[in-house]
Amino acid sequence: MTTLRLIDPNGYTVPGTVNSGVPAANEAKVRAHLLTDVAPAHAAEHAYAGYDPRDYRVIPAA
Repeated sequence: MTTLRLIDPNGYTVPGTVNSGVPAANEAKVRAHLLTDVAPAHAAEHAYAGYDPRDYRVIPAA
């Protein structure tokens, strides 16, 4: 199992996006959700700062 987090364009973890205990079989699904659902919403909230959902990434957390 792994922990995944969504990282914004400035390198910070997007609040509420740390997903702990993700089974390997579900990792792709969680990554897709974070990048296609959560990142665009967060970027829209921060559009004034030039955030673009294409600049977000998902990383495993230690």
